[in-house]
Amino acid sequence: MNDRILILAEEAALFGALSGGVDHLLQTDDDVRAAYLKSRRCMWVSRDTTRLALIASKNLEPRKGHHRLLVFAALVPARRCLFETVFERVVAMDQGMSHLPTPELVDLLGSEDRQDLLIGGAVDLEAKTVMVFRGNLEALSVPFSWFTSPPGGPLPDFHDFEVIDGGQTIRLGKYEAAVDALLYERDAGFRKRSRERALEKDDSFGGALKRLRLLRGMKREDFDGITAKEIARIERGDVKKPHGKTLKSLAGQLRVSPGEIETY
Repeated sequence: MNDRILILAEEAALFGALSGGVDHLLQTDDDVRAAYLKSRRCMWVSRDTTRLALIASKNLEPRKGHHRLLVFAALVPARRCLFETVFERVVAMDQGMSHLPTPELVDLLGSEDRQDLLIGGAVDLEAKTVMVFRGNLEALSVPFSWFTSPPGGPLPDFHDFEVIDGGQTIRLGKYEAAVDALLYERDAGFRKRSRERALEKDDSFGGALKRLRLLRGMKREDFDGITAKEIARIERGDVKKPHGKTLKSLAGQLRVSPGEIETY
């Protein structure tokens, strides 16, 4: 689940395009302080941080809960240090930080899948590492060695880095890497979401059976007269569609008619 997004009122013109991800625009200093103190998990988004810095320096206690800040501007070191005392993570568009164009960033922040997309990142040539930031501001450190090229394919150019395709692709010169592949390897939560999305798109009988089984809160072992192994074979597609007694038994235990299973 994505964190709430909180935006100062003066940023409405830039972020008004967000599709329902914003709880509300914070109008006053009191609104900002109350939101910080009451919210346990949220992401703050701002361009001009002057007002937020004044509030942080006077009113906000050291960070409590899960607060992250995305700044659409560069931060001077002193201000970054101030924000790091009250926010768990601060991501700013500083020099050396490559990021999506602003319209794409706004679209990404409004997406329910923003945690599975990248807003940008930077390359540390000495450490041979690419640091990337997800749409929920989580950071991933990726060693150069992860970016492997197939035989005859272009080699990654770490001097020419950017995130493209609305946060779905990392480009290193002529070399490109899918963000999905990176997250699938690094994030168990992403793997689970990927499996769920694949299941939702599976229009086979086995896919429908699995969706209905999960909807009923049943395990593969819960079917009388049908082994878990047989259920697994049907759900994998090894058996295109069971017939006769098996189909009737499945339907009865799932509380639907035999013809209804594949409508799920």
